Amino acid sequence: MIKIVATVMTISLVLANNFVPKRSTQGKEYIICGNNTQQKIYYATSSNFSKNHKGEKALDDDDTTSWVSAKGGEHWIEIDFGVKRVVTDIEITAGTKDNYNTINYCILQFMYDGKWFNHSRVNFKQKVKKGFLGSNTYQNTVRVKLNGIDASTFRIVIPQDAMIDGYAAIAEIAVYAGSAKLQYFDKRLYNLCFPVKNGLFPENDSGYPNAPRGYRGGIHYGLDIFYYYNEDNFLPIPVDENTPVLACADGVVVRADTDYVPPSEEEWKSLSHYYQKNPATFIKRSFGGRQIWIDHKNGVLSTYNHLSKIDSSIKVGSVVKKGQRIGWVGNSGLLGEAQGQKWGQHLHFELWVDGIYLGYNMSLVDIKRYLRWIFAIRDMEEF
Repeated sequence: MIKIVATVMTISLVLANNFVPKRSTQGKEYIICGNNTQQKIYYATSSNFSKNHKGEKALDDDDTTSWVSAKGGEHWIEIDFGVKRVVTDIEITAGTKDNYNTINYCILQFMYDGKWFNHSRVNFKQKVKKGFLGSNTYQNTVRVKLNGIDASTFRIVIPQDAMIDGYAAIAEIAVYAGSAKLQYFDKRLYNLCFPVKNGLFPENDSGYPNAPRGYRGGIHYGLDIFYYYNEDNFLPIPVDENTPVLACADGVVVRADTDYVPPSEEEWKSLSHYYQKNPATFIKRSFGGRQIWIDHKNGVLSTYNHLSKIDSSIKVGSVVKKGQRIGWVGNSGLLGEAQGQKWGQHLHFELWVDGIYLGYNMSLVDIKRYLRWIFAIRDMEEF
């Protein structure tokens, strides 16, 4: 009898969880929230001035970029967490278009019973008492104290009379739970240096994290860089052993394979055959070849694989700066090197955050979106 009751209770809990009412996120875009998790924050806008001024610009932790609306009419940007969230403060930073302010005020709204209601008027243009006449001042960032609310969605509305020249722009929307600021993307990763100057993202999906690697019975943990672009005509150029590899950020070298010895073709094929049938429990001979690992002292570690050479200044313990040359592209650790050939040259680049590779348990679309944000590529259009 007890077993039956327990079973009924379990089924009831499952049904209850499955039937939790949720708002539809259809038609909304989203960003990945937190420390490289699968949590998504959805957003929608009334309009966008261009593909480079989408709502994501108000959620990128960069107040130099802005969501900008089309011209005319009332405009809004909506944020939807998808689940209940405790919120104590919302901080809104007004944006600019062509370096000019666009709005004098906005309205913060929340949804109740399926309808939006006005909560606060947020004034950026404020009157300051000065003598008898007073004067106006412009405050770019205003923090709205909410005194603790439960909410899953809110939006910022810019009425037509609040716009200075017909456009609405919001540079940043920050959400707080007490002293903790909601982290949209992981700020430790923002604006890293691409490890190959003018390097291009891979055209094939196989060059991204989580792609299968049959020759070694595993998956891909990083980003493969095969090309960079010519600054004169922007045509792609294949990387080779003369292409420098750059440190993505300041840090300390924790691995530098200065004594690397290439495998023979027979040894390489033997290792490949073994790893296709056995789990990799300890790597004595890595298919990553000659490598450099850099600890960025903030929970982020970057690795650079398949190098042809390591810069003579680099050794374990070396302090490196963002953009510093640390080595050159190659094909070490790959079959081409084992055969004495140069084919397959590229840089395999990995980011490990708090001990987990960037891309773990993420979809390819989200990985691509995140990488574009990391390397501060301003055009956030989908691949």
